[in-house]
Amino acid sequence: MNFNIAKCHLLRITQKRKPSHFTYTITNQPISLVESHPYLGITIDSKLSWSKHIHTTTSQCARTLGLLKRTLHPATPKVKETAYNMLIRPKLEYATVAWNPHKQNNVDTLEKNERSAARFTLNDNRRKTSTT
Repeated sequence: MNFNIAKCHLLRITQKRKPSHFTYTITNQPISLVESHPYLGITIDSKLSWSKHIHTTTSQCARTLGLLKRTLHPATPKVKETAYNMLIRPKLEYATVAWNPHKQNNVDTLEKNERSAARFTLNDNRRKTSTT
């Protein structure tokens, strides 16, 4: 089996303060060491903290929501809800069984996106109102 060295990365997952450093090679070429790497749509980092994945996901969803706000401004709430359920919600919920956030700041970041989307679908752009 042949490997493309440019596509191979070494992700060392450990809880040690001083991990052992070995140089891994394929056909006498060293493999690059990375702190985080996307795999099957999930960004995995060396500490398994999921913060980078949640930041990436919420950034993508915020950009998509901004696009929806610009294009669907005159649309009905039902159309906005359908667009949210098709374009944003699957990104937020993809593989949550694996990376389910256990830190409160990560939960708050996800809920901030969901509240913004709820205000968008309900045509309520005021920040002080409750969306529940």
